[in-house]
Amino acid sequence: MIIGLDAKRFFTNATGLGTYARTTIQALARYQKDLRLILYTPQAGGPYAHQVPPEATVISPRLPRSLAPLWRSFALPRDVARAGVHIYHGLSHELPLVPLPHGVRSVVTVHDLLFLSHPHRYPAVDRLLYRVKYQASIAKAHCVLAISQATRQELMDRLAVPAERIRVVYQACPEVYFGPPPVPPQEARRQMDLPQGFVLFVGSLIPRKGAATLVEALGRLPRSQRPALVLAGTGPLEASLRQQAQRLGVSATFLGHVAAELLPGLYAAAELLAYPSEAEGFGLPIVEALACGTPVVTSTGSCFAEAGGPGAIYTPPADAERLAQAMARVLEDSALAENLRQAGRAHVVANFHPQAVAARLAAIYRELLEAPCTR
Repeated sequence: MIIGLDAKRFFTNATGLGTYARTTIQALARYQKDLRLILYTPQAGGPYAHQVPPEATVISPRLPRSLAPLWRSFALPRDVARAGVHIYHGLSHELPLVPLPHGVRSVVTVHDLLFLSHPHRYPAVDRLLYRVKYQASIAKAHCVLAISQATRQELMDRLAVPAERIRVVYQACPEVYFGPPPVPPQEARRQMDLPQGFVLFVGSLIPRKGAATLVEALGRLPRSQRPALVLAGTGPLEASLRQQAQRLGVSATFLGHVAAELLPGLYAAAELLAYPSEAEGFGLPIVEALACGTPVVTSTGSCFAEAGGPGAIYTPPADAERLAQAMARVLEDSALAENLRQAGRAHVVANFHPQAVAARLAAIYRELLEAPCTR
């Protein structure tokens, strides 16, 4: 079976959608050897090109960069036809604007509908553009994939997508998190000059992620029991977070973007991951932390209980007092922390291992190919 995949984010995106594209493609290549993978991308170079599985074929247009997006929307179906693709999978909310060849089944992954659930976080023009693009792709797709049950419910509630058209396949946790960290925890801590016993935050420094609530929560802990905070990520709030931490007496280290090979060791070196986000499509840092044996304190609602399962403690988003209390419990109760580590690790292995995710995707591809083509 020949699977065409929209790999634009594989090559260009350092976080979120890029991580999803890379882990999905790598999992299919490693665990579903009977699938032939063709990766379609406007630009094939960049910092992640070395992560392309050797089994995959990359197809990219020989066009000026300014014209490459037009190929993805209008000319890509012609290349799909030439390659004899059976299934085309849009990994990041989109399918080509021009219809795919007759007989080619299409799948589109929808990660979240945050532009609808949290409209105040998005400019009006972006909300309009996203709605048009999402609805067009969903209408064309033979199968809509949601990366969590929470996203599935959002699709039904906000875009009236029939339940029978949606399948849930969780995002895979990258393979590197299931073995010893490439850089051991103590070495990762030494390289980044970090203190012992710190609380970790991983994510973009934007309002929705809740880093300001986390700094406020740490500031409410007694000074003698207040752990240091380490933030891995970049974003427009960095300057204000630095000022807030200084004002509240919170020792905060801002690492910026952390290299992928250092992240597992960083998670493992932390006492806990605090992830007080308002909402997510999936919440990958939660899963990565649990895979590394690190307890998690995160938010109620959205997809967080799916990601964290029994390995996390949940508090209402934007509630600094409840967040402070939950972190104090984990930091002070070693038995609780160990229970969270054990339960969280088992939850991740059962639900988010790349082999299991690849098997679920391949089963959907085969099911689509065997069914009559009705679109």
